[in-house]
Amino acid sequence: MKLQKLMSSINIIDTNVDFDCDINKIASDSRKLEKNDVFVALRGEHVDGNLFINEAIKRNVKAIITDKKEVPKNIPYILVDNARSTLSRMWSNYYDNPTKEMKILSITGTNGKSTTAELLYGILKSADLPRGLISTIRCLINDEKFSHGGGSEMSSVYSAMTTPDSEVLYYILFRMKEKGVKYVVLETSSHSLKQSKLDGLNVNVGAFTNLSHEHLDFHKSIEDYYKSKELLLKKSEICVINTDDLYGKLLYDTYKHKSFSISSNANADFIIKEDCCGNKCLKFEITNKDGSITLCSRLQGKYNMYNIAMASSIAKILGISDENIADGIWKTSSIKGRMEKYKNKNIYIDYAHTPYATKCVLEALKDAENDKKIIALVGCGGERDKEKRREIGEICSNLADILIITSDNPRGEEPLSIIKDILKGVEKNKTHYIIPSRREAILYACEMLDENSVLILLGKGHENYEINNLGKHYFNERDILDEAFKNEKN
Repeated sequence: MKLQKLMSSINIIDTNVDFDCDINKIASDSRKLEKNDVFVALRGEHVDGNLFINEAIKRNVKAIITDKKEVPKNIPYILVDNARSTLSRMWSNYYDNPTKEMKILSITGTNGKSTTAELLYGILKSADLPRGLISTIRCLINDEKFSHGGGSEMSSVYSAMTTPDSEVLYYILFRMKEKGVKYVVLETSSHSLKQSKLDGLNVNVGAFTNLSHEHLDFHKSIEDYYKSKELLLKKSEICVINTDDLYGKLLYDTYKHKSFSISSNANADFIIKEDCCGNKCLKFEITNKDGSITLCSRLQGKYNMYNIAMASSIAKILGISDENIADGIWKTSSIKGRMEKYKNKNIYIDYAHTPYATKCVLEALKDAENDKKIIALVGCGGERDKEKRREIGEICSNLADILIITSDNPRGEEPLSIIKDILKGVEKNKTHYIIPSRREAILYACEMLDENSVLILLGKGHENYEINNLGKHYFNERDILDEAFKNEKN
C-alpha cells in the first residue's frame, strides 16, 4: 500500500519523507518491525515509543511517525500533532475506511454499557437489520461469534479490553463490511476515548449511561474521567444522554443542540414511567412527543430500566418500529455475567465491580429474593483504583447478610492487602469470612448455601480467566460451581 493512502486526511506538521512509496505494514511495537514498515511511536503510560526510534531505523523502516517535536532530522520522519489519533486514522485508511456506509452506535458510561449494547443489538436483530456488536462480553457479526483476540476471553492478548486497539478494531469493522453490516453497536471505554482509538470513526449516535467512581488509577481524577467520556459526545452526530445522572445532566447542557435526554422526569425527550417491577420481569412505559411504548423485560433490577430505555430510545431515533423494539427487549432475556442465574440454584454471577454497580445489584437481589439471606462473595482488582475498595466493602456490609471476602484478579498485588482495604468498610459485627483463594471461597460459599439463602458472586461476571502475580490463567466460576454440585442428582 502507498504511504500516501495511509496518510490520507491526516494533518502533517512536518516531514522529509516521499509519500509515493510502498509500505509493508503499520507497527507501533518496535519488536514487530520489518523492512519497509512504518513505525508509529506512541507515548504510553509506562513506555515512550520514541525511545525505540533507533531500533526502528536499524530495521530499515520507511518512516517514523511521531508527535515529539525534537525528533532527529537525519531520519525519515513524519511529525504529527497526535500519534495515537494518527494511528487510528491510518488503520481506518488501511482498511479503506470500512465504516463509510455503516451507522456507528457507540455507548459509553461507567455502568450499563454492555447491557445496553446487548439490548440494542437484540432490537436490531428483531428488526432484521444487518448488524454487528463489539463489546466487553463478545463480538458478533450478524449473530455469528467473531473471535478477534481483542476482548476478554482467556485466549485474548488484550485482557478485558472493552474497546479493542485500533489495529484490531478496524480489522473487525472491515470484516463486518465484508458481511454487509450496516449497523454497529460499539461499547466504548474511557481508555479508548482518551487514547484516540475512535478518531478514525464517524460516530452517528453516541450514548452516555452514567458516571461514577471508577478507573481513577488511569485517569487520576474524576474530572479527567468525565472529560474522556465527553470526547464521545463531542464527536457524535446525535447524542442520547441519561440526564438523571449528575454528569449526564452536565453533558446534556453542553450538547443540547444535538442531544436527546432520557429521564424519569417529565421534561425529558424520552420519559421513563414505571409501571411495575416484580421478581420475574420489568414492565414500564417510555413516552416521547410521538407517543408511548410499553416494554417488558426479563432482566432483573430497576437500574436496568435505564439500560432498556437507552437502547429503546436509540432505536426510536433510528426509526425502528415499536413492535421490533418491544420484541427485541423481551427476547434479550439474559446477559452473560449480568445477574446471570446459575442453573436452577439460588446463585447469581455478576460483573459488578464498582460501588454503584454493586449497590444496584444487591438492591435488585433483595427485591427479587426478599425472603432469603444474601451471601455476597466479593473481591477487588489489584493494581487498580484503590479508593473504591472500602466503599464496596461498606455497600456489601450494609446490603448483604453474610460476606465472603476473596480475590478478584489481584495481579501483582498481595491479595491480603486488597482484602484489608475492603475490610475498612465492613462493620465490625458483620458476619464475614476471609478466603483469599477465589476457588476455595466459592466452594465454601456453596457449602453454606441452603434453601433460605441466595449467593451472588460479584466482580468477574463473563470473564473466564484470572490474573495474579504469575500472569493470566484460565478461571471460570461456572466450572467451580459445577464442581461444587457434581454429586447432586439431576
